[in-house]
Amino acid sequence: MYDSVIDRLNDTLKELYHQAIDADKKLTALRTKGQARFSAVLSEDSQFTTHADQFMPYVAELADELEMLSSCSEEEYQALLARMVHKIQLLASTLSQFMRLD
Repeated sequence: MYDSVIDRLNDTLKELYHQAIDADKKLTALRTKGQARFSAVLSEDSQFTTHADQFMPYVAELADELEMLSSCSEEEYQALLARMVHKIQLLASTLSQFMRLD
């Protein structure tokens, strides 16, 4: 059962990875125009330990957590999975909203 969950999370992270590449390119373009002057994509209370002005570091944090998830104990699994799903939803939503901006 855990393998199928981890496989699905891995697929989701691959999608987020490609979205983050596009979003980071857009951020770079905005910054060359003097826009997008913020210090972090997500707020400090987002449950991410990463605080970056690009999207890719957040995807990297999720990839690290996925690796931990595949080797953690059964007791840790549920808590880590719940936190990871929340973070994925937040990042996916933020990426989607950002990419819709003109």
